[in-house]
Amino acid sequence: MKFKLKPCNNKINMSKLPPTTGSYFRKLKKSLAKYSGINKLNFSNTVNSSEIIPANAYDICNYVAKYKTANFQIQAIMKLDGRLDFDKLVKAVRLSVDAEPVMGCGFIKKCSPYWKRFDDIDNINFCSIVETDNTEEAVQHFLESPLHMDNAPMFMVKLIRSGTHDTLGVKINHVCSDGAGAKEYIQLLSDIYSRIDDGDMEYTPNPSVRNREDHKNLLCALGKESLDTSWNLHEQVALPTWRFHWKNKRMGDTRFVVCKLPYGHIDILKNYAKSRNATINDLILTAIFRAMFKISKPPYGVPMDIPITIDLRKYLPDHKAQAIRNLSGGVVIKIGRKPHEPFEGTLSRIVSLTKYFKNKHPSVASTRMADYIEKMSFRQICSYFKALSHVNELESLSPFSFVDVCSPVLSNMGLISKSLIRFGKNVVTDAYIIPPVVRAPGILLVASTYNGIITLAVGYYKPSVRKSTMEGLLNKIKDELVEGCRQQP
Repeated sequence: MKFKLKPCNNKINMSKLPPTTGSYFRKLKKSLAKYSGINKLNFSNTVNSSEIIPANAYDICNYVAKYKTANFQIQAIMKLDGRLDFDKLVKAVRLSVDAEPVMGCGFIKKCSPYWKRFDDIDNINFCSIVETDNTEEAVQHFLESPLHMDNAPMFMVKLIRSGTHDTLGVKINHVCSDGAGAKEYIQLLSDIYSRIDDGDMEYTPNPSVRNREDHKNLLCALGKESLDTSWNLHEQVALPTWRFHWKNKRMGDTRFVVCKLPYGHIDILKNYAKSRNATINDLILTAIFRAMFKISKPPYGVPMDIPITIDLRKYLPDHKAQAIRNLSGGVVIKIGRKPHEPFEGTLSRIVSLTKYFKNKHPSVASTRMADYIEKMSFRQICSYFKALSHVNELESLSPFSFVDVCSPVLSNMGLISKSLIRFGKNVVTDAYIIPPVVRAPGILLVASTYNGIITLAVGYYKPSVRKSTMEGLLNKIKDELVEGCRQQP
């Protein structure tokens, strides 16, 4: 979850904010001015201890999503071709906590927040098993079960057993990891389990080091580029201007919709994209724009916004972070609707914009915003979001409240794995990523690819929208991809 924080010298029209929100926003600005010159808690004397890990700005921003903005869990479902050894899986999960120490930590809410390892880590049940005759029902129950924010593990692993085949569910707290980090964890768990299954019962993984080195390396890499070739993340703000069929803005039980493209269709998309100098991500984004044009029917020529997420690891040495963490940004793609435009025409406009951003990079100034957030009073940040949450809650309960706009976001996770994921002798035959649920008017769409299948997924709060509406959205996107990329004879 991301939000925009402006420097204190920016002019904000407080008259357009609710009184309570405006008050807290003023305090937030004062907090930035007060704390921008104060050094953050010095971890140099404590970070060598495996008990303490500094929290970064991305962690903090995702934590405040608990204040009725979104849920905060990234999930993965993996179907296997056989049955795993549950005892070996439990051992592998426990060792994964040693390999990535933040997974065994709680988020400590101090003026300068940090991660602290749980004292009773060997008594925490990170992994469980359920036997069922209805795998799909058990998967849905797992996806809809909450992951508690405070005083609870950052992740959960569930083995769903039905007959001779297992399904593995992984749930990770977005406060400690983004989607790319979740993919890293899946590979880590697979590797540790396979080592144990091969008989290496004494295997001990080397723990990762989660400090500010990745942030420093990012600043260093971006700082070597010219300002003429950079763009500022924080100058782009997506507005909820798309019309959409919400019932209200209320939160409640979470639900999820998954839509898979036909098996092997990825080869058709690859060929189509290659012939037009585009990427799979360009095709998916084009399909979303076209689906939203049909649903929303905005006036012709009016630029409409769809943000896309960017994995900032691409700017690091070896394109890899030192540890599992949050390290994502985003840009806003804007195009207008054109009458009778074919898929290829929309795609050409999308490609010109995505190439523009590919040829540039985030500015150091926007990346340094993380430094300011980390130096702010965490209490003030929480106060602001609590106030904003309260305003949203009152608005959603009002009989006069009506929301008919949305703000869709695309997060294309790409390949979950370049090769088939193996847990010892067992192979994962199908896998997909489930995104966090964001409150209306937000819609977070996730695409992930595994074993030749692209899966589209979206979550929503049950009180706010009908399931058929979300299913219709994903089906329209799928239809655009299938029909739009059909090769002409």
